Amino acid sequence: MSSNIEPLARAMAERICRSHLMNEAEIPDWVDRHWEIAAAMLESGAMDEMGEWQPGQDWRQGLEAYRERLAAKHDIG
Repeated sequence: MSSNIEPLARAMAERICRSHLMNEAEIPDWVDRHWEIAAAMLESGAMDEMGEWQPGQDWRQGLEAYRERLAAKHDIG
């Protein structure tokens, strides 16, 4: 699945990796596996573009948004 949010979510995932001092060689694979989670967190408002949790937001909404993304991607209900 590709969307307009993908580049933003990928950049956010990279920032998260670097802020946690992940080995640079591991970042591209990690981003490939996790960018859709970042996209869901952005879309739900749980995180901002810098990968920071937003005050007053419930991370479970982000998790639900991710579940919905996966369901749409795999055409499951």
